[in-house]
Amino acid sequence: MTVPTFRTDRLTLRALREGDLQDVVRYAGDYEVSKWLTHVVHPYTMDDATAFLMRVKAGELGMLWVITDQVGFVGIISIGGELGYWSAPRVWGKGYMTEAGQAIVAHHFATSDDPLIKSSHFVANRGSRRVLQKLGFTDVGGKVHFSQARNADVDGRRMELARERWESLQNG
Repeated sequence: MTVPTFRTDRLTLRALREGDLQDVVRYAGDYEVSKWLTHVVHPYTMDDATAFLMRVKAGELGMLWVITDQVGFVGIISIGGELGYWSAPRVWGKGYMTEAGQAIVAHHFATSDDPLIKSSHFVANRGSRRVLQKLGFTDVGGKVHFSQARNADVDGRRMELARERWESLQNG
């Protein structure tokens, strides 16, 4: 699967490479990041990152991009069964995930027939909820997530973005 490269005002989104794994371990291994994710263990090791890269290369996680800015690694965004993302704490609150999300959602709707994109977030993760809201997602109900890093069930919310809503938001 070929992952296209995108450039936004502040970001570059490109395919994950082996050279990114140190950054993936550094940031996904930070409990302040991993506690907000479902499928990331804590502690997170190079073996975990290597297995992650193999799953990405096998196409098991849909389309996945590394996000970088002028300083370096920012995070990961993917779209497969759901839109998912995480970022390094250094960029929290800067609008980077909304910017990356806009590029990925636009690409997805332009290249697929999917009428709907799904996503979700932990209830306490207000930043993630805000990203999804800015992209146009609407809340469609509760969902309990199992967080591997926390080794616990965590209350979450399911979100959806319909193609028609996305198009109407883009057309003003």
